[in-house]
Amino acid sequence: MTKITIRMQVPQAETPPVESDAEDPPISSRGTTPEHQQQQPCLDPAEALDQLNVELGQLRETRSDSALYRAYSMRPQLFDDDHKKAFLHTENYVVKAAADRMVTYWEARADLFGEERMLLPMDKSGALKGEDSLALDQGLLQLLPQKDLDGRGLIFFDPSRHDTKLGYSNESMLRVIWYIMHVAMEDPIVRDKGFVLIVYPKQCTPEQIDRDLIAKGTAIIGSVMPLRWRGFHICHPCSSYNKYFPLVKMLSPTEIKDNIVVHFGTETHVLQCMADYLLPADRLPTELGGRVELDYTKWISDRKLLDGKDALIASTPCPVAARQESLDKVMEDAPKSPKGSAKGKKSSAVAARPVQSGAATARPVQS
Repeated sequence: MTKITIRMQVPQAETPPVESDAEDPPISSRGTTPEHQQQQPCLDPAEALDQLNVELGQLRETRSDSALYRAYSMRPQLFDDDHKKAFLHTENYVVKAAADRMVTYWEARADLFGEERMLLPMDKSGALKGEDSLALDQGLLQLLPQKDLDGRGLIFFDPSRHDTKLGYSNESMLRVIWYIMHVAMEDPIVRDKGFVLIVYPKQCTPEQIDRDLIAKGTAIIGSVMPLRWRGFHICHPCSSYNKYFPLVKMLSPTEIKDNIVVHFGTETHVLQCMADYLLPADRLPTELGGRVELDYTKWISDRKLLDGKDALIASTPCPVAARQESLDKVMEDAPKSPKGSAKGKKSSAVAARPVQSGAATARPVQS
């Protein structure tokens, strides 16, 4: 069975209750990770892309065993400028941060999909396995058809749709989460403005709170995907709130962990609070009392048609000579022995990034 590597032990003991603050700070824009906060962004996108190509070129000497290098050597056409620009944009054009996220992304993709399937189109006809259909049909993670008033994409997460008795594996559901995030990335507006995650755990049972799935899913969404996570709302927490929230808080990106908004109270009150965050009722699903009727079955049917078309034009591995020529083209400006490079350093595995400092604190909207 495929194993996704996350170098962090998921806490098993029950986490103590989280205290609440009185005020809700504005949801911040995405920033870089703590280890890159001292680095200056490259203000010229073209120059940043050139610098990223040089940074990636150094993999030949420093991380030649990485999944990124293996994927690039087999299918360089996956690494077009749009692919690289997504990582630069996500990390605010801090080149080293973008390169590190790109390495992490490909390590996670290889862990989750395997060496062969990681190179296939990210759809049901390609990277997803037949066994993943059952997990996909549950609708655990759904893309809302509307955006918020700032143009950010909306992703709706309902843990009550995680049916542990059906027999699909956590790995299958994680591949589905990966797939849904890739579908979100198809929208150029979402790639530019990012997304807001809306969690609706009201109907879920304690058995549906899977700590391993929560930890790894949070890592994929927040630390791996080249997409800006701009907001996080938990609406109508369930009775297991104090078991899962501290874990989510701990594993969320640094720039999100202090801006999670938890909404308690009546349906009307929660809708009023969401409107204050540019999320009026006409953008929200009926599960929250909004006016958007979700038809996940139709969405799956429509995606099957789109995925089938993509599969027809799926690229094949390049011949060896073409691979080397493409590698040389990108790496031609890379220094052979870069100053300060970590030669021999192993590539970083997929890591759920814990909170670096400060306590996890919920900020519920009280009724």
